Amino acid sequence: MLYSVLLFVSTLTVFFSFFLVYKVTVLQDDINKLRGDISNLMPHSNESTDGMITGMSRTWERSKQAASLNSQQQRQTEKDSQTLCSPTASSLRMKREQAGCSGVVQQSFLQLSANTKEQPFVRGNVTVIPWTVALHQGEAISSTGDRIIIQQEGFFIVFGQVLFQSPGTIMGHIVRSRGTGQRSTELLRCLQEMPQTNCANTCHTGGMVKLEREDELELVIPDRPQAQVSMDADSTFFGIIRLN
Repeated sequence: MLYSVLLFVSTLTVFFSFFLVYKVTVLQDDINKLRGDISNLMPHSNESTDGMITGMSRTWERSKQAASLNSQQQRQTEKDSQTLCSPTASSLRMKREQAGCSGVVQQSFLQLSANTKEQPFVRGNVTVIPWTVALHQGEAISSTGDRIIIQQEGFFIVFGQVLFQSPGTIMGHIVRSRGTGQRSTELLRCLQEMPQTNCANTCHTGGMVKLEREDELELVIPDRPQAQVSMDADSTFFGIIRLN
């Protein structure tokens, strides 16, 4: 009986010894495989780390370059601002502005309106409308009495309008010029047929002409001594604009 027990215990001991040896062997293999896996992963990890470091270095270099460029631009802007704000720059700028202002030529024009305090009058074979100055600017043009006087030669736009109120006839006016010691020259002409009733028709003309210094312009109604004309400022007027 005792022998059987001892034999059983010995057999069980041997079995457990083999089992432990097997487990140790399997564990050793697992450890070796794990070491191999770790060894295989280490180079890739190093490469990834190196790539990250390289990328960060490039990003840092680009950031440094951008910061340097911004700093240079800011310094240049400050320098330009200081230059513009300097007394010398301000003086030069003021001179340029003054030169520009002095170089601007003021455009000359003149518009005459019918003088409501007077009536048209006959002079020879023409009817003359009395005028009054409505608008005037510049020194190239002036007026005297019922005439426009050219003070500076050049090209001009001349215009004239008359509201006629004479019934049943053809009415019209002419714009003519006269130089020193010369005969008058007709520049513009306007004709308008008048109705028998509700007799009110506007005759308007305008054009561009070249005039010399001391030329005189006048608007007259030829061969109509009984001409009836509206003397309202917005109906009957005579004007000129210098182009150059």
